[in-house]
Amino acid sequence: MRALLDRGYSLCAFKEMKVSKELAEMHYDVHREKPFFPWLVEFITSARVLVMIFEGPSVIEGIREALGATFVQKASPETLRGKYGLYGGINIAHASDAPETAAKEIRLWTEKGGVIEAPSAQSEAIRYIESYTRNGVDYTAEIRQLITTAIQNNDKSTAVLQSLEDWLSKDARNIETQEVHALASAIFSLIREEIDKKE
Repeated sequence: MRALLDRGYSLCAFKEMKVSKELAEMHYDVHREKPFFPWLVEFITSARVLVMIFEGPSVIEGIREALGATFVQKASPETLRGKYGLYGGINIAHASDAPETAAKEIRLWTEKGGVIEAPSAQSEAIRYIESYTRNGVDYTAEIRQLITTAIQNNDKSTAVLQSLEDWLSKDARNIETQEVHALASAIFSLIREEIDKKE
């Protein structure tokens, strides 16, 4: 978030929320017939997300450039997905790809998700950032290594799921246990799917 704000874009809306299955299915409707659609819905509904609406010159291109390639393994290390993504589509962020898509997504998330554009959005986001960056701890590398090792070793054991929960819990202040479990389960689903592809 800080990296996106530092690009000089204005933040018009900011909301931390749980995404309903209905909203998730509408958001990913373009992928409805694809085999990974159920996983996308499982993943985005598993734990809270941050919804943001940015505006500014060339904002769509700039945010997509900052995020990097959709699949983590293809993202440059200096991009946000390259730094903080975990594996494949567990890439930390979605971004609109065109003005038409952005308009459609903004309408969906404001009408169905209760996201409200407000002058206070930027200051709310900064307070949120400050509340989570005080300890300076980042477990991305450890979680990424756990996922990669499990896939390389064809390890679909519940020990992997438990390790995911343990790592995710380390920075889960004010997040309920069932959310941590749901997120770990969504990641574990992807691990099992990647292993099944190899077998």
